[in-house]
Amino acid sequence: MTTPIAATEYGNAEKQAPVADDLSQLQRICARANALLDPASDATMLGPLLDANHVREQTALVLAAITKYGLRAPDDAMTTPMRSALERPLGLAAIASRTADSFAALAMDPTRSGRRAPARAAAEFVCASFGSSTAGLVEYQGTLPIPSAQGAIFAMDFLLNEPRLTLTASLADRPTAEQCFEFLNVFRSEVSLSKATVQRFAAFSAQSRRSMDMSEAGLMRAVSQSLAHIDADLGVTADWKALEAEPTPAELVDHLTGSILAAENVPGIGWIVVGSPADNTYDMSIIAAVFDPAGAETYRWSSLRSGNQGIIDLTGNDQYIGGDQQGPAAGLFGLSFIDDAAGDDQYTGEHFACGAGMFGVGILIDRNGNDVYRTGSWSLGAGILGAGFVFDLAGGDEYQSMVYSQGIGGPLGVGALVDCSGNDFYRVDGVAPSVDQVPTVRYAMSQGIGFGARGLIAGGVGIISDLDGHDRYESGEFSQGGGYYFGIGLILDSAGHDLYRASHYAQGFSAHQAAGVLIDVSGDDQYWSMISAAQGAAWDTSASLLLDGSGDDTYRGDALSQGAAAQQAVAAICDLDGSDHYVGLGPFVQGESGDNTYHFADTNARSLSVLIDSGAGDDFFSARRIIGGVTLTSPLPTLELPANAPSFGIAIDCKAKRSTHSKR
Repeated sequence: MTTPIAATEYGNAEKQAPVADDLSQLQRICARANALLDPASDATMLGPLLDANHVREQTALVLAAITKYGLRAPDDAMTTPMRSALERPLGLAAIASRTADSFAALAMDPTRSGRRAPARAAAEFVCASFGSSTAGLVEYQGTLPIPSAQGAIFAMDFLLNEPRLTLTASLADRPTAEQCFEFLNVFRSEVSLSKATVQRFAAFSAQSRRSMDMSEAGLMRAVSQSLAHIDADLGVTADWKALEAEPTPAELVDHLTGSILAAENVPGIGWIVVGSPADNTYDMSIIAAVFDPAGAETYRWSSLRSGNQGIIDLTGNDQYIGGDQQGPAAGLFGLSFIDDAAGDDQYTGEHFACGAGMFGVGILIDRNGNDVYRTGSWSLGAGILGAGFVFDLAGGDEYQSMVYSQGIGGPLGVGALVDCSGNDFYRVDGVAPSVDQVPTVRYAMSQGIGFGARGLIAGGVGIISDLDGHDRYESGEFSQGGGYYFGIGLILDSAGHDLYRASHYAQGFSAHQAAGVLIDVSGDDQYWSMISAAQGAAWDTSASLLLDGSGDDTYRGDALSQGAAAQQAVAAICDLDGSDHYVGLGPFVQGESGDNTYHFADTNARSLSVLIDSGAGDDFFSARRIIGGVTLTSPLPTLELPANAPSFGIAIDCKAKRSTHSKR
């Protein structure tokens, strides 16, 4: 039951904070949302309303509680965006925009606006995630001449050798491969780690945390430098059809099929092979690098390979097939990259695959074609104590995976899935049951997630950045722009009419000192969450935001959704324009807070929940919300109220044309 109070009729009176003319559309809506959600007394909207409704003191208490519990990350080691979110829980829009700024240039049409540089964008994203300047990164390498097969070998040697040296120097103090995969596998059965598991991995975690920074010997500095090093173009002038095939070396006879133009065992790197225009197959567990000019190729990973690896494939409908332990572009103790220039390609891998990195970096770049990605766990832009990237620059693509995938920053890792154009389909169909035993729901922890190992290592930065197209996102539990245990996760969708469908902790969510953001810039979008805690929902000293820039949008959620926080948290949903439809089927929806028993005795704080619907359009709220005005959604908080009293929250509807409010 809500209690509307008399408030100013905002009508067309919303103040507009000045926004620079040269900003992108994403930056503009983030700047506007940041102004609306600014809690300062002299701010555009929220701050003055907190004062007018006598909740300034309670706001200060909850912000202080988030800061207090935000100091409890192991060794105080966390990413820069996560630290910023804990310091400014209502500034998530600006934090998200700033973190993902390096990806914006990839939306350019290269025929009109110059070259695209995904590897450079990845390097800059790592720097932003760990609070480092990009000034020390190597500049664009220019064009590598490839007049012959031997020239292709020289190019691959150049691209791999410097990262080999850089990463080797930063990995002197590292766990074994067996320890790494044992750590990865524990999350298949445990999300909130048991005391026994925490004790079991205590030494591993302490050793790992020491490596994950941007210091001179830090792993993330080496990762960013390695990514910047491979930012080069290819000047291919060789006439591949005119070149004669060479005999396959005896050591490789059982590990490739088809004719080749050259092969060389390069010290420190391994076998580099130049394929022919015919169809080839390659065993990438043995081969360090392949340059293939044409044909329908098959690349297989039959066993684990650590160190550095690279593939450049110029054209053809290719297959990249991972094994049960490692797959395409998965960097363990090194750099592993794939750059596929053209073709409708297929990428598969059961585990640790397709743009994944642990104590290293994996980057998969697909420049053209309608591609299909089918993977299992820790895949499709997954960084775990390392970095993982997928960049798909063109085409309508299909991404399907099982768990811990599609832009996940695992423990102190960086993971990004960036799709530049096309109507894309993202699905995570996990095999594990719901952690809260919800029937028919599967555990996902995917699609723009920052995920930490609770009690051991803070989460990282995970993002999906989709720059164009009408897209469909489907997933289960814990998905679509969320954070868990000092992790921050983001979905940034820049254009198109999009559908988001998920269940239970979804679509801008956070839990346990974390942050989650979903930003959709434009289009008529549909947000469906079948179960509670979604669409701008925060739990346990965390912060969340769902921001929609424009369009006629539909929101359907259950309890604790659509700008709802509980347990000393801050959550907001902000829709800047359009005729919007909000349906919340449970309690604590549309700017109303839930229970606050967790830390009340320690902090005297409750939670802050905010709904702001701005701009022209006719809106519908299933809860009692004043159309064209302000609703304080719970009784004014006082110290006499119990900790589980549903306070406090505020719903603001601006510039609506209708003058009556709808009732639940």
